[in-house]
Amino acid sequence: MTAGDRAAAAHLQLASRIRAASDLPALSFVLCNELRTLVEYRQAAIVTFGRSGRATLAAHSGLAAIDADTPFALWMAEAMLALRPVLEERASDAGPLQADATALPEALAGAWADWLPPHALLVPLRGPEGPPRAVLVLARETPWPQEIVSGSAEAWLVETLRTAAHAWWALSARSRPVVERMAAVVRSRGGRWAAVLALLLLAIPVREYSLAPAEIISLDSQVIASPQTGVIRQVRVPPNTPVRKGDVLAEFDDTTLRSRLAVARASMATARADFLQSSQRAFDRQDARAEMGQAEARVREREAEISGLAAELARLQVLAPADGVFVYSSPDDWAGRPVQTGERIGLLSDPGRLGLQAWVPVADAINLAPGVPLTLFLRVAPLQPLSGMLEHASYQVVESPEGVAGYRVRGRLDGDVGEARVGLRGTVRIAGDWTVLGYLLLRRPIAAAREWCGC
Repeated sequence: MTAGDRAAAAHLQLASRIRAASDLPALSFVLCNELRTLVEYRQAAIVTFGRSGRATLAAHSGLAAIDADTPFALWMAEAMLALRPVLEERASDAGPLQADATALPEALAGAWADWLPPHALLVPLRGPEGPPRAVLVLARETPWPQEIVSGSAEAWLVETLRTAAHAWWALSARSRPVVERMAAVVRSRGGRWAAVLALLLLAIPVREYSLAPAEIISLDSQVIASPQTGVIRQVRVPPNTPVRKGDVLAEFDDTTLRSRLAVARASMATARADFLQSSQRAFDRQDARAEMGQAEARVREREAEISGLAAELARLQVLAPADGVFVYSSPDDWAGRPVQTGERIGLLSDPGRLGLQAWVPVADAINLAPGVPLTLFLRVAPLQPLSGMLEHASYQVVESPEGVAGYRVRGRLDGDVGEARVGLRGTVRIAGDWTVLGYLLLRRPIAAAREWCGC
C-alpha cells in the first residue's frame, strides 16, 4: 500500500469518527488526539469564541479535562483573540493559516516559546456562513508542508479539517441557546408566517375563568340548634334524610328532668294534703284561715314547678319546623354529646332550591362579579355539567375546608339539575371578563414575575 493509499484510508476513518461524534466534547477529543494518523504534531488545542467576545481553551491533546484558569489556558485564549480578525478575513474555502510568534503582539509573542513549538497551523472551525466559532491549533517543531498551507485538494489533511469544521458548525448550531434558535427560525420565511399565525391565535378573544372545588347546597336552609343545655341521647333521623314538619329529629337525655318532675309531684301531693287539713281546721278555728292561705300558696308553687318541668320535658325533643332534608354529620357523633343552648346540630334544607358553594383560591381569583355564568362538573357525573349563575362572593379571604385560603362564593343552579342532591362535590368553572388568549395563558407568569420583582 502506497503512502497516498494509507492517507486516504486514514482520512476515511477520521471522517467516520468525526461524523459519529454526538457533541462538541467528543468531536474535540477526535480532533486533538486522532489527527496524528494523517500528520505529525506535538500539541493540539481547540479555542472557542464566545458571543461576549471572550475566548476559552476548550480542549487539548492528551488531557481529559481543561482548567480555563491556568496560565497556559489564559495565554492561549488571549493569543487566539489577537489572531481572530485574521481568521475571520480568510475565505471559507481557504487553507489553514500558518502562524508563529511574529503574528502576535509583542506582549504575547514573548511567551510563545514557553507554551508552543515554533510552527503552528490554525484551522478556523466555521460553517457555510458566519464567522468561525472556534479554532484548531496544531503545533510542531518543523514547518508545515506547502500543500497543506495552500489548501490543496491533494492533501488529505485539508479535506479532513474541512469535514471537521462543518461538523463543528453543525454541532454548535444545535447547541445554541433557545432564544437564538428561535430568532433564527423567526428570520426564515416560514418562521415569519408561523409568528404571524401565533400572534393571531394569541389575539383570539376568550373569557377568563377560574376553577375551584365546590359543593351543592340548598339556598333555603334552616339551622337546627339545641333548644337548651343538655346531653343528646340520640338523633332519630339518619343523615341526609327527607323529613316532614313535626317529625322528631333528636332527643335529649331526660333522666334528670324526670327525677325532678317525680320529686315535684310528690311535693305537690304533700302540699295538697296540708291544704286539705288547713281548710278543715278553718271551720273550727279562726286562726287556721291564715294557715290555709299559706298551704294554698305552696300548692300553686308546686303546680307552677310541675308545669315548668313538663314544658322542659316537652322541649327534649327537637322537631322539624318544616319539610326538607335533615343534613348533619353522623348519629355517632352526637349520641351522648353535651351541648349548649343554641349550638348547631344540623341543617334543614329545601331540596327544591339547589345552589353551590365554592372556595376560589387566592392565586386563581378573577373578577368575581355577581351574575356571571358558571358551570359545575360533579365528580359522580363529570360528563353532565350543570349550569348556573354566581350570586355572591366574599370580600375577605377565608379558609376552606381543605385548609386553603380563598374567597367563598355562592351561586344558584338553573335548568334541570338531574340527580344532583345536597352534599355532592365537584369542580366549578366560573367565567370572568373578556380578554385575549395571550393574556389568559400569561396571566399567572406575569403575576409571579411582578410578585418576584416587586413592580
